[in-house]
This record gives sequence, C-alpha cells and structure tokens, in this order.
Amino acid sequence: MKLKTILLGVSMALAFTMPINAAQYTVPEGQSPVPGADASIPENAYQNYRYGNTSKVPDFEIKESLKLRFKEIDDVASEPGMSLANADALKKANIRYMDLLSHDSTVILLHEKGYNAKLTAPIRTVEGIVTPLKREDITSFAIDRYAMASLSGTTETPEQAFNESSAGRKGTFIYPGIRAGTWIITESSKNDNNPMMFAHVIVDDQPNHTYIATLSKFGQSDVVTNLESAMANIVIPSMQSLDTLDSISNLITWGNITYRVPKGMVLKSNDTNHSNSDKRVYQGHGMEFVIERGPVTDTESPILAYCNRVLRDYLYTSPSLLLQEVPIQSAVVWNNGVPSYLMDQYNSGKKSRMIQLIQDDQYEYNIYLTYEDGKANYNHIELRDIMEYLDFGNAKMLRDTMHQNLIHKGK
Repeated sequence: MKLKTILLGVSMALAFTMPINAAQYTVPEGQSPVPGADASIPENAYQNYRYGNTSKVPDFEIKESLKLRFKEIDDVASEPGMSLANADALKKANIRYMDLLSHDSTVILLHEKGYNAKLTAPIRTVEGIVTPLKREDITSFAIDRYAMASLSGTTETPEQAFNESSAGRKGTFIYPGIRAGTWIITESSKNDNNPMMFAHVIVDDQPNHTYIATLSKFGQSDVVTNLESAMANIVIPSMQSLDTLDSISNLITWGNITYRVPKGMVLKSNDTNHSNSDKRVYQGHGMEFVIERGPVTDTESPILAYCNRVLRDYLYTSPSLLLQEVPIQSAVVWNNGVPSYLMDQYNSGKKSRMIQLIQDDQYEYNIYLTYEDGKANYNHIELRDIMEYLDFGNAKMLRDTMHQNLIHKGK
C-alpha cells in the first residue's frame, strides 16, 4: 500500500512565532496547539519504556492468560516430577512475565537507504513489516491487534505525502531537535474508532532527510484522546537521528550480526571452545559487555521465542541473570524490521544491567551490558541507545520470512 494513499494533505507554514506552553512545541500564530501536548509530562518520558505504568494489554486478557497457565501448572504439579515449591515459583514467574510483557514499549530504528533515525512508541507490538513506498522511500511498521506504529524515510514533502482529497485535522510545529514538523489526524479512520495520527518531520542534524512517524490505536475507549497524548508526548519527542552513535560507539560484525560496543571497551576474551555456543567479552571504563550465541532452539517466530526465553531463562530457571530487586523496563526493538527484545534494569548511581535477546536464522544471541551508573564513560540513555542498534547481513531475508509467516497466519 502506498503511504500517500492513506495520509492526508497539509500545507507547511513558513513562520513559527507563537510558543505554546505544552511539551515545548511552537506553532504558527493563529493555529491550535499540537493536540494532546501536555506540559505536565516530562519531555523525556519516552526514555522510560514503562512511563505511566499503563498496561498495553486489557486486564481481562492478562487474568484469563494467567488462569489458563495456573491450571496447566497445577495439572503438571499433580504428577511426579514437579514439587509444589517449583510450581509456586513457576506461577510467580508467570505473574512477573505477564506484567513485564504487558508494559512493553516499541522502538523502531531505520538505518537503510541512507536514512538513519528512530522513534519510541508506548505500545506493544508483535509483528513487523518493512515495505518500500517507492524506490527512494522505506517504511518500517510494527503491529499488534491493539495498535500500530511506523517510521518512514521519505523524499516527499508534506504536500506530496498526504492526500489532499481527504479531510482531517492538521497543523504545523517545531520542537527541540525538529526544525520543521507537520501533524495530521485522519477523520475517516477516526469515524471507524481507528484514528491514525502522523508527524512529518525534518530533524535538526539531518536537514536533507525527511521522516514520517505514524501511530494508530484500535477500538479502545477514549481512543482519540489516548492517541493524541501518546503521539504528542512520547512519539514525536522521541524522534531523533542515529548519527551521534558513531561518536560514542564502535560497530562490530560477528558473522551475520552487527552490534555496537561503547568506545573505550576492548575485547578481553573470545571463547569459541564450546560446541554449542560462542562468547565474546569486552571490558573497560567500569563496563562489561558480553555477547553469547548458540544455535536456535525455538523455531517459533522471533517474538514468541523471546517470550519463551524471558519466562524460561530469566524469570524462572535462571533469575540470577537479572539484578535482584531492580525493576525491569522492556521494549520490542525493530532494526530495519528485524525484532529483538531489550530488558533494561537501570539503578541510579548503582550497578545496572541491560539484556538484549536476539535471533536470526542460525543463532540465538544474548547481550549483557553491566555497568556502574555514574562511573561509566556514558550515561544510561547513551548506553541504551548503543544497545538498541543492531544490523543483520541477511535482514531482508529475515523480514521477508516474517512477512510470509504473517500472510500465512492471516489465511
């Protein structure tokens, strides 16, 4: 589907003269503020994957899922092989697991075709699609049955990108880090209780590139109000270039995967002696970065595999891999349409850890970054920006496989 067929027309104002006391937006004189902008919400709210502690999954689904899981556990516990203590531990792991996944955010990174940017959306997504809009353009979609977000790199102006024949609310703005922006909410989708909001922006440090962020929520109560707030206070403030990553990290390729390591860290060990796994350890400046890889053991979709690994490997079997008594915030991270799962245990002024779960067609990967907050060379958000970035030599094949699986599921 061509993006321009679902976007609505706007005209870009040239002069921005009227500051609005909400989320640091400035809009042209005489125009309305960006809908949903709320000065009481911190401008960096997007940096907390769990901001607002709002569940992205309806409570009834969580309760029903736990009810079924507890019945399965009780059935197994009634037979030889599982003690009551283990059954209780597994139930507690499932409760924590449902809490974690229902509060996920979504991060979309686009670094293909010369584009190099990202956004964060306060939604949980389980499927992804990357599609070229035309030869020069590309869009990465992340989807769940309750919401959708996307990031596009485009050569089109707002007038070209949006369909002027469709009606919708619209306006223009600037924001710190964004030199020119246009927002629009489609009226047709709003009437179907499926509103869609767009932001067409040019960021300060990429004046020759244009990006479009899209957010939609499906069939929820107060859906328009929630959509506007999420877009104005989380998605648009999160939009940023990835160009600064080169100044704080080094790109390293290991077979099919490319990852980033903070500058100043050096490879201390490269263990390839184990038949089923390989391990690299980097250290330096109060940080330890470990990447492990082993054969794929779960042939489900990557998202389902991550769910299984989180529950099995981190919350139940080996909870010592996590820092104890330190909260977890988590996100599904899409790099050019390939998903990974990031758990962030930030502990201000103390030992902190991030864990990234990754899978391609051959290997499962685990990345651990452990550091002393305040003593490492980089702050928490810089380190997480480094962790979020991944690339794959066969990214197109991986996302094509996921796309075909999605089509097959829909039949």
